[in-house]
Amino acid sequence: METASDRANLTTVREQTTRILGGQDATDSRPQRLFYKLFLPLGILANLGLGILILTGLRPESWPGWLQIASGAFCCVVAGWLSAAAWSKVYWSRSMARQVALWRQITDAFFTWLEEAPLPAEAVGHLKTSLDKVVPRPEQNPN
Repeated sequence: METASDRANLTTVREQTTRILGGQDATDSRPQRLFYKLFLPLGILANLGLGILILTGLRPESWPGWLQIASGAFCCVVAGWLSAAAWSKVYWSRSMARQVALWRQITDAFFTWLEEAPLPAEAVGHLKTSLDKVVPRPEQNPN
C-alpha cells in the first residue's frame, strides 16, 4: 500500500532528477557566449587576414623572407585552429542538448510509471537514498 510518505519520497526523487537534468551548464555563461559569438570570429578573421597579407606576393630570397612565410602560415594555422574550436563547441553543445532532452523524456516516463505503480515503501526509500548519495546537495546561502 502506498502512503503519503511514499508519494512525497517519489516527488523528492523526481525533483532531484529534474534538477540534475535541468541544470544549466556552468560553462554557458554570458562572457563565454560573448567570447564565442564575437571575439573568436574576430580572432579567426584577424589571423586569417594577417596570414594572407603576409603570404601575398612574397618571394623569399633569404632566411628573413622564409621567416615571413612561416609567420604567415602560422597565422593561417591559428585561424584554422580557432575556427575548429568554435565548430567543436557548437557541435558538442547541440549534441549535449539533444542528449539532455532525451534523458528528460526518459526520466519523465520512468517517474510517471513509478507514480502509477504500487511500490513498497522500502523500495522508494532505497531509491531516494541512492539518489541522495549521487546527487550533490545545492549549496545554501545564509542570506
